[in-house]
Amino acid sequence: MRLFRTILLFLLAALTVTLAVFMAIDGNLARITGWYRYEIGMPLFSKENAARLDDVSWMRLSDLHDTIECSRDAQGIWWITSPFRDRLNPEVVAGILNFTARAKLVESLPNTRGIRRNMREYGVESNPIRITLKVDNHDGSYSTVARYTLGNPSPWLEDAGNGIDVIPTTYLRTDFYGRDKRIHVVSGNIAHFFKNGLEALRDPRPLQLDPEAVLDMNITGSGAHSTPLQLRRLSSESPWNIAEPIPTAADDDAVRRLATQLCRLSALRVSEPVDVTLPAEPEWRIRLQSSDGAAPIELCLYPPFRDEESGSEHCYATVSNRPVVFTLPAERPIGHRGSYADLINAVCELPVLPQKALAQVRTGHSTTYTRELQLSLPELRSLQLLDLDPKDMARFSLIDPQQRHSLLFRLIPGNSDNQVEDLWMCSESPGRHRPYTAEVSLVQRFLRSLGDIPVEAVVADARPGEDIAPLLSPYGLDHPRYILMLQPNPCAVRVKIFGHDLPLVKDRQPRTVLIARATAPGSSRAAWYAHELHTGSIKQLKPLFTRQLSLRVAKWKQRSLTDFPISAVRRLTLDYAQAPLILDYDYIGESWSGTLGGQDITPRINPNRAEYYIRRLQKLKVSQWLEADDPEALATLAKPVFRVRLDLEITDYSDAEAAIIRSQEAAPTDNGDTEALLHGSDAATAEQLRDIALAERPTRRETRTIEIAPAVYDSDKPHFYGRLVETGELFLLTFDDAQGLAGDILDL
Repeated sequence: MRLFRTILLFLLAALTVTLAVFMAIDGNLARITGWYRYEIGMPLFSKENAARLDDVSWMRLSDLHDTIECSRDAQGIWWITSPFRDRLNPEVVAGILNFTARAKLVESLPNTRGIRRNMREYGVESNPIRITLKVDNHDGSYSTVARYTLGNPSPWLEDAGNGIDVIPTTYLRTDFYGRDKRIHVVSGNIAHFFKNGLEALRDPRPLQLDPEAVLDMNITGSGAHSTPLQLRRLSSESPWNIAEPIPTAADDDAVRRLATQLCRLSALRVSEPVDVTLPAEPEWRIRLQSSDGAAPIELCLYPPFRDEESGSEHCYATVSNRPVVFTLPAERPIGHRGSYADLINAVCELPVLPQKALAQVRTGHSTTYTRELQLSLPELRSLQLLDLDPKDMARFSLIDPQQRHSLLFRLIPGNSDNQVEDLWMCSESPGRHRPYTAEVSLVQRFLRSLGDIPVEAVVADARPGEDIAPLLSPYGLDHPRYILMLQPNPCAVRVKIFGHDLPLVKDRQPRTVLIARATAPGSSRAAWYAHELHTGSIKQLKPLFTRQLSLRVAKWKQRSLTDFPISAVRRLTLDYAQAPLILDYDYIGESWSGTLGGQDITPRINPNRAEYYIRRLQKLKVSQWLEADDPEALATLAKPVFRVRLDLEITDYSDAEAAIIRSQEAAPTDNGDTEALLHGSDAATAEQLRDIALAERPTRRETRTIEIAPAVYDSDKPHFYGRLVETGELFLLTFDDAQGLAGDILDL
């Protein structure tokens, strides 16, 4: 009896040890219960195990020839640890984990003699891919959460559940839950990852970086590009700048595109260094620093070579954080440009299009080729004349130092709340004309062109500390044709410190650009060149910008012919060849009265036509301003055929601000702060200001007379000469606008 108890205890102990071993290996006692516990449509692995797939940190992949073991580091990056360390393709990891979590049982094949006789068809023995996934127990041991053997894709297509889409399926065998030798059909298919062997599972991308996180790039080439090129930016939102060899602005789009292309490089092959003979020196060394604080990564690109097998140009590459050699595509294959036309040509010219060539045709647009990388200073530097925002300009001047003549442009800010538009005022020096309103569209286009229109080329650079003065003379910039001076808006955020009004941010200094036309050394044609003071570059300008340079008043003047409020109109006189039509206007009563040849024609005046005529005069714009001494215009206007005269009574607001200050000095506010009242924003203060400004404002009388005469013109573009009699300014009007001035106001 005692012996029986001893044997029973021994068997129980053996069973306990066996179960403990199963738990240590698989972490799940259910493996001894077999597959029978699952039904069609159930997940391949239990919910408990599927929930742990996010914690998988070790996997083994094997086929008939190779076995690789992989693990995940603390940063979440998967590395191949055997046979030698290298980064695993993250797409493969994501594909395996997703397949394992989502695979459902579609069918189980019976373990019959006929099934065993056709095992090659299923691939679980003839072409198997064995996958084992484990999680770290954080005590030096691992627990298996999934293990299975992949076979070939099966001919079944599983319904995705919406009645429209279908899912491919795969033959599979697993011993994770027992010794079931049956072959199963499960939903999903990841066989394409393993079609080129396990070596192809290495990450084909040399750089696993986010291009938006790259903050520093140092590029050093061989030969003519041996001088290091360093590009920097402060943050992902900041623009790129070139720090060496010439401190200057970078072409932000070009540098961002380069960073994206470098991070998107994908290798055709990843090899062990012992299997590749590298050239003595790389053609390019590119060091990238990311914002994550990790050590910089250096990418080396070696000179391209012709691949004998494919006939394409490839190049070798290495990175500092991986002990492998990459084979990258260097040049885009001829005839495979990624367009539909190339696809059609390839199909028509070849009886059978190779699968690899077809893939290049289909995806050629997204492939990065090393010969297409822009890595030199001329390709990455900014080719803008000035990096500025047109909305940031308060004033600028265009100076002719040889003629001692200049134009000064000054911005009068508007008010969007009151629908008051910005104005640009222009004045001449020496003052031959009174200040006038400039054409806003012309000024804005000119300012935009300073930053938007790229220059032709950078023709000379002065290194840091080098005097640029000797470089100016060959391009005529020591005696410039124009000097452009720009004054940015002062800092809007200001504070009073010890009674002084100071900006919280340092105000930007004025910028000065020298512009000249010259024939450059070694060139046979003249061109325009520019140099901004305190910079080290001389740039050749494109004609598109230089055509906008002009000191002629007529070039910049606002094309609005008349500018007056309708409330200021007192009399309108239309002088035809016949007797003049004189119309008097009462704005308050909205009534018109008038005479024609001394006869009262008030009943015949159509008030709607008269008001429409006034509105048209307000919006009238010249097609072109002319010089004041234009001989043809003066000769034609000696006998005008039509004359329009406006008698205006305009309220004068020129002393409104002084009136407000005088009022406040006479009756100060509670706090006695006149300046606070002037700049107040509350409704009460604004109403007070309006009352003071509008109270008994003086008025002035003005007369504006327009004379019109037909010009000598061709039939395609007829036009009229015009003159403002009071100022003597000459202009051109289109035929339609001139005809509108002769509009009929009277009823028959």
